[in-house]
Amino acid sequence: MTAADDFGGLVTRATRLWGGNFGNLLVLSLVFVLVGWIPIANVGFLAGYIRAILKVARGEKAGTGDIFRAWDCFGDLFVYLLLVIVAQFVLNHVPFLGQVAGFVLSVVVAPGIYGIIDRRMKFMDAFRWSLESIRGDLVGWLLAVLIGGIFMAVGALVFGIGIIITLGWGSLVMALQYDKGEQPRVIIL
Repeated sequence: MTAADDFGGLVTRATRLWGGNFGNLLVLSLVFVLVGWIPIANVGFLAGYIRAILKVARGEKAGTGDIFRAWDCFGDLFVYLLLVIVAQFVLNHVPFLGQVAGFVLSVVVAPGIYGIIDRRMKFMDAFRWSLESIRGDLVGWLLAVLIGGIFMAVGALVFGIGIIITLGWGSLVMALQYDKGEQPRVIIL
């Protein structure tokens, strides 16, 4: 099985989960979009939203209250995202190659966001782990960030409000990519 086939199955699974949980994901996304505009606190709400999406990806029930219950990783996630935003800002001032480098940076740091939120990693450990995850499945993460981002952008293009419809779909693609890399590891002594 090729990486593209594997990723095609992941998108199919995300689409099925999205369709099967459409109403719940719509409400979760609406609440997240409404509170996501609150500066600084939006980092905690992002953590809660991603935890809710991970629950859906794992076949669990997620509720809107989950968005407000992820403050335990706030500090590390805040520092991680702040460093990424500063790097993105600098890269955006480099013509053309800066845009490409900014996308590459987005792919490279994506696993670390999930590591902080789901595994409560410290921000420096998350950077290292993120690089390790990318080395282990560069194509999968590249496609997940690209396709997940496209799904979200398509919703935003529909008068902006469409994001509440597609945010869950794109987020599920990335959450399933993260969970794919989190398969139990067998340690042989």
